[in-house]
Amino acid sequence: MSRKLKRNIIITSAVVAVLVISALVYFFVFYNKTVAAADGIKVNQKEVDIYMNFLKTQDSSGELPTDEEGLKSLEANIIDSLIVMKLLENYAGENDIEVASEEIDEQMQTASANYSSEEDFENDLKSMGISKKFLEDYLRSQLFSNKIYNTVTADASVTDAEVRQYYDDNKSTQFLVPARMETSHILAMFPWIVDGSEETEVGRDEALSKIKTVQEKLNEGEDFADLAQQYSDDTTSAENGGKLGFISEGQMVDEFDKALFALDVGEVSGIVETEYGFHIIKATGYEEEHIQKFSEVKEAIDTYLLNLQKMEMWEDFIYSLIEKADIKYFTDVEGTLKNTETGTETENDTDAETENDAKTGTEEESE
Repeated sequence: MSRKLKRNIIITSAVVAVLVISALVYFFVFYNKTVAAADGIKVNQKEVDIYMNFLKTQDSSGELPTDEEGLKSLEANIIDSLIVMKLLENYAGENDIEVASEEIDEQMQTASANYSSEEDFENDLKSMGISKKFLEDYLRSQLFSNKIYNTVTADASVTDAEVRQYYDDNKSTQFLVPARMETSHILAMFPWIVDGSEETEVGRDEALSKIKTVQEKLNEGEDFADLAQQYSDDTTSAENGGKLGFISEGQMVDEFDKALFALDVGEVSGIVETEYGFHIIKATGYEEEHIQKFSEVKEAIDTYLLNLQKMEMWEDFIYSLIEKADIKYFTDVEGTLKNTETGTETENDTDAETENDAKTGTEEESE
C-alpha cells in the first residue's frame, strides 16, 4: 500500500470519527437540553419528544396539528403539563404524600391484563413509542395527582338549598323532557353497512327481500318482538324484541323520524328505507313533554355541583403552585404558565406609574 493511500485512509477515518463524535455530542446535548425549569425541577427535550411521539402514535382520527405553528403550540402544552406534573410531585414530597410500589404494580397489571404475554405488552408499548418505565412513571404521576386532588378537595360540599336553587333556575331548560315515542323496530341492514363492502343493487335487493318476508309474517299475525329477535340485524335491540326505548322527535335519521311520529300508539309502519337499510317500526307508547320532578334529578344535581366545586378548588390549587414557582423557559417554544398573572400585574404597575407621574407633575407645577 502506498504512503499516500495510507495517509488518505487515516485522514478519512479521522474525519468519520469526528463526525460520529459530533453527532453523538449533538444527540446527548440536544435530547438532554433543559427546555424549562422551576424551583429545582427540570423538563428536558427528551421528555417532551417522548410525549409528542406518543400522542402522534395515538392520533388515529387525525386531530393533532401538522402545521409548524400547531406543533409548536402542542409542544408548549406538553412542556407546561410536564411542569405541572413535576410541581405536583414536589408538593407530594413536601407533604408526605407517597405512592407505594405496590400501587404502581397494580396499575401495571391492569394495563397488561388483556395481553397474552408480557412480551406482547412490551411490544405494544414499543409500537406506541414508549417504554415500560415511561408508563410506570406516568402512572406514578397520576397516582400522586389523584391523592393530592382528594386531599385538596376533601372539604367540598353542597347544601340541599344549593341543589334546589339550581333545579329552580334550570328546570324549564335543563330538565325539560320533550315529547317522546316508545319505539321498537326490525332492521334489514344493507350488507355494506355490516362489512364495509361496495354498495350494490344485489345487496339492496337482499335486504329488501328480507324485510318483505318479515312484513308478510307480521301481516299473518306473528308477534313483532319474536320476529325482531329472529330477523333484525340490529343485534342490540333484537335481543330485547326490537325495543329502542323512548325517542324524541329529531333524534333519529329523518326518514325514520318522520315515519315514527306519524304513527299512533300500537301502530306498525310500512317498510321504511334509511341509509342503514330497511326498517319496520312500531310505536309502543307515548310520553307528553314534561319537566322532570326534583326528586328524579336531585342526586344528579348534587353530584354535578359537588364535582364543579371540586374542579374549581383543584384549579385554584394548581394556579397557586404555578404562581409560587419561578418558571423559566429555555426554548423558543415557550409555555404560558409564567404569564398567568402577568397581564394584571403589568396593568397595575402601569396605573401606579401613571399615578406617580401625575403626582410628580403636580408637585413640579406647585414649585
